[in-house]
Amino acid sequence: MTEETKINHIISVLKDIDVDGYTMQYILEQVGMEEQMLRQLVMQADAVHLLSLIKEKGELLGIQD
Repeated sequence: MTEETKINHIISVLKDIDVDGYTMQYILEQVGMEEQMLRQLVMQADAVHLLSLIKEKGELLGIQD
């Protein structure tokens, strides 16, 4: 089985079980990829969306502007 075939199989299984965000986060943690994935998503995110998320996080933490 090629690497691409394995990856497609894993994606298919995740779709079949209707994986949710918490489960996907757990999977990333278990394979040691959470920090890399966070960085990749942050670096590729639209600046407006990213700033909105940072503001939301600040509000949850009780941090004022």
